Amino acid sequence: MRRTIAVVAVALLAATAGCSALVGTSNPTADKPGDVSQPTDGEGAARTVAVGAGGQVSTAPDRAVVRVAVTARADSVETVRQRLAENASRMREALGEAGLSPEQITSARYDIGRNYEHEDRPSAPKFEGHHAFVVTLDEPDRAGEVVVVTVRNGATNVDEVRFTVSPETRRELRERALSRAVENARGEAAVAANGTGLELAGVRTVQTGSVSVEPIRQRDVAFATAGGGDGGGGVPTSFGGGKVTVGAQVTVVYNATSTNG
Repeated sequence: MRRTIAVVAVALLAATAGCSALVGTSNPTADKPGDVSQPTDGEGAARTVAVGAGGQVSTAPDRAVVRVAVTARADSVETVRQRLAENASRMREALGEAGLSPEQITSARYDIGRNYEHEDRPSAPKFEGHHAFVVTLDEPDRAGEVVVVTVRNGATNVDEVRFTVSPETRRELRERALSRAVENARGEAAVAANGTGLELAGVRTVQTGSVSVEPIRQRDVAFATAGGGDGGGGVPTSFGGGKVTVGAQVTVVYNATSTNG
């Protein structure tokens, strides 16, 4: 006599591992977390456990990115252009003397336009220009030094100091994060299966998701422009430490068998 197999679905929330699991009879369109396959008649219906899990790895940064800008105002576009060029050249030369290569200093934005302050205050210059730069360092400890060099030699704004990891380090950490995500998925799938009278019977599919990098950001660095770029008191500019976190997501679908025979 044939009997109907009811679908048993268990959703687990794993706050520490970012995991979710779902147990049910198999359906090609339902093998992902959050979907429940429709029950089918017959003892041969396959069962699956689908788990979405995340893994994270943290490390000290091995790269710093400093974003600075040169600005100028004047009553003529040509004067603005000349001042931007002079300050940018002075800044680049100073960074070169500090040991940075031209490849480490790249232009991010250049524009000259109306100074809207002039509309409300006619005595203000008519035009303003901005030339933004990105300075990339493979020695993160030099970020403070670079900030001081730039503001002492033409830079008028320090927009951001960001500590992150190089592409090579990112690839290595991604592999480790994926490995942890798979481990987390296995653990959550085992709990889900055990709680519903099932036993895992091998991996059916694995799908990797997005990889995230959480850098360390220092945005409030305007103080570096005061007092000649040394914080106003002769103390070298420096930034606090921290860890860069790389995260990865996976979705794993496991085959399962009933422990009830």
